[in-house]
Amino acid sequence: MDRMKREYGIIVRQEEPSRLMFSMESDGMELELASRAAAMRRNPPAAIAGRPPCMADIARVETGLISAISAKEERSAGLAAKLVSGALEYQNQMQVPVCLAEPDSAVSGADFLEGFGFQYIYDRPRYVLNTGTISVKMLERAARGESVSLDIPDMTLRSVVREDMLSLAHFVNARLCRQYGFFLIRSASYYERVQEKLLDRGGSLFQVMENGIRKGYFASVDIASGSIGEAVFAQDFDRECYLLTEKGKRPASMARIVNLPEMLRHVAGNGKITIALRISDPVIAENDGMFLWYLDEDGSRMERVEEQDGAPEVTATIGAFTAFIFEYMVEYMDAHMKWKQNAKFDSIYLAGPAFLTEGL
Repeated sequence: MDRMKREYGIIVRQEEPSRLMFSMESDGMELELASRAAAMRRNPPAAIAGRPPCMADIARVETGLISAISAKEERSAGLAAKLVSGALEYQNQMQVPVCLAEPDSAVSGADFLEGFGFQYIYDRPRYVLNTGTISVKMLERAARGESVSLDIPDMTLRSVVREDMLSLAHFVNARLCRQYGFFLIRSASYYERVQEKLLDRGGSLFQVMENGIRKGYFASVDIASGSIGEAVFAQDFDRECYLLTEKGKRPASMARIVNLPEMLRHVAGNGKITIALRISDPVIAENDGMFLWYLDEDGSRMERVEEQDGAPEVTATIGAFTAFIFEYMVEYMDAHMKWKQNAKFDSIYLAGPAFLTEGL
């Protein structure tokens, strides 16, 4: 933290065990950096052939989340740039593998964050109520504590209360680890925090039960309008056929690799692979340069080499490499990294796809 003040003029203070505030020493601008426990695929698909993935196949990692940049008045982007750079350098020192960000329309918009190596890695679905089975009035009744019978036999709708949150977290984690390689780990305290946010906005968490067994849950961002945020069901069929209709997706969550060695521990190869890679990183010098990337079934590592040691097989920005690692925008990666033209890349077990809905 002394280095932050010395090199960037930034004061770092701990607001909560999982929340730091970075502020300019000479200005009122602040950046909030939260710590979030995330699940990252540990065992490659070949190691779990013949059975569905479970939480034992997942490694728990700490990630950073830039959740807010605020100022007392309009300021130049230069001050915000110092805060973001300082927060990234701090996380690199703490060996945080990846930092997440939710872009907004103000200081920390997507264009601004891309300048620091952030790239979208998750498109958020948009859901609406299937009014043939669930109405806004049903949500209102469930929010008042009723168990509301749906038109589908044996199906009921009720709100999520504190006593449900631990079992809900287990349910969602088990469902996500079967489909995704990277997601934020749910806990009872996670849902308490989300429920508090939703209630302040006129929303709530709801769960769908069949004969007392949870089939899924969803977050109503605004009950009155029927606006839906996250939705996780035991089977996509349950969600699609019975309750919610997907209405397109939009880019929502950005990320960038911070500590490259720590991140690559979680990326494995199908056999021994070596790739010559040139990465450019505008913020973290340790990530910028020419590397030999060694992969096997246990993970991977990079070794820095001199630029004149040979032409790289792949050249990528840290943002493009992040998108590749999390299996986002395959067409973009074809054009910018030409990874499909190299058979070695077909043998890499990547860390994605990601599921990120922080900030319902």
